[in-house]
Amino acid sequence: MPSPTKQPIAYRATTAMAVLRAFAGAFSWISPRHAWRTFLLGAMPADGSTGLISRLFGIRDLLLAAGLRHPDASVRRAVLGAGIVIDSADIAATALAVRAGAPRGTLLGVAAGAALFVAMGAVALAEGD
Repeated sequence: MPSPTKQPIAYRATTAMAVLRAFAGAFSWISPRHAWRTFLLGAMPADGSTGLISRLFGIRDLLLAAGLRHPDASVRRAVLGAGIVIDSADIAATALAVRAGAPRGTLLGVAAGAALFVAMGAVALAEGD
């Protein structure tokens, strides 16, 4: 893994994404109901499928976080690229949900988080992580 002095922007972006993804992933897996409130999604519906979807999101982000900390730079670059694709798809999914009548304010926060990860991933890739 590059040292902070060699590639400070890429290293810091990758580290920040790994920490944030690990937190969001673990929290969503362990306690979907609390994660919904924390991520400003409102009260989680009582049906079991919502918890399932939250845990699917959680494990995805946990694995992306692990990949971002991999010692092989080519693995980290592949994970950064995959994260950009995944987060871009999340933005598109959010736009579709808003078009279908989902609460705009709540979901725009989700899209902003995904857009931040797209930008951070692009910076890390451009800086040569």
